[in-house]
Amino acid sequence: MKLLLAVILVPFAGLLVLVLAYKLVFLCLSRRATAVVTHTALHQQEDTEGYLNRHYRISIRYDVAGRSYEADGFQELVDFAVGSEVSIRYRRNNPQDVHLGYWGSLWTLAVATALAVSFAWFMVS
Repeated sequence: MKLLLAVILVPFAGLLVLVLAYKLVFLCLSRRATAVVTHTALHQQEDTEGYLNRHYRISIRYDVAGRSYEADGFQELVDFAVGSEVSIRYRRNNPQDVHLGYWGSLWTLAVATALAVSFAWFMVS
C-alpha cells in the first residue's frame, strides 16, 4: 500500500514542483500593473452530483508603454465592479500574457506543493 501511494504521489509532487517553477519564472519575468475591470458575468453550472458551481468571468483593460490591451476569460469566485481597479502581472516581452490575482494562486500552489512533496517524501522514506 505504501509503495502504491508513493508511485502515485511522487509524480504528482513532481508535477506540482514544475508548475510552481513555471509560476516563479513568470514572476521573475513579469511586471506589476493596474487594470480596469470592463465586464463581469456570473456563470453557474450544476455538476454531476447536483452542486451548483458559481464563478464570475472577468474582462479587463490595461496600458503598457502607452499601448492599451484587453484580456478576458479570467475566472474569479468574487465579483468585481465594472470600473474597479485590479492588480495584474504581465510578461515584459509579451504584454498580452497577463495574470489576474497572481499572488493568491502562487501561495496556494506553494502550500499544495510543500504538502505533496512532504507527504511523498514521508511515503518513500
